[in-house]
Amino acid sequence: MNPKPVWKIEKIVLPQHADHAGVMWHGTYLNWLEESRINALLEVGISYFELTKKGLDLPLINTSIKYKSPLFLGEKITIESEFNIEKSPRINVISKFLNKRKKILTIAEVNLVLINKKNFSIIRKRPDFLSEAFIKLNG
Repeated sequence: MNPKPVWKIEKIVLPQHADHAGVMWHGTYLNWLEESRINALLEVGISYFELTKKGLDLPLINTSIKYKSPLFLGEKITIESEFNIEKSPRINVISKFLNKRKKILTIAEVNLVLINKKNFSIIRKRPDFLSEAFIKLNG
C-alpha cells in the first residue's frame, strides 16, 4: 500500500501573526490551516474560488488544535497536511506544524463537509470532478 500524500506549505511567523511577547496568535493557526487546504486543492486542479462559483462550499464543521510548543516571531514553519476522505460527507484533514528541525509544534484536525450554497444542504454524492480531485488528495 502506498503512503498517503502529504501536502505542504511553508510560512514565516511575521509581526502581524504574533502578540507582543513574540508568540504566534491563536487565530493565525486557523488562517494558515485554511490556506494549506486551499493550496492542496489547487495542487489537484480545484480552485476553491471556482468551486464557490459553482454553488458549492467546504465549510469547517469541527476543529481541534493541540499546541505542543509555541511558534515564535521569525520562525519558519512547514505545515504538512494529510486528507482522509471516505464515502461519508465528512472530510478530515490532519495538519502538523513543524519547525526547521522537523519538530512537531502543533497538531490540528479539521473536519469539513461539501455543501450546496443555495440551501446549505450537505451533498452526499460528490460531482465527478470533485471525486477525482479527492482521490488525488487522499492517495
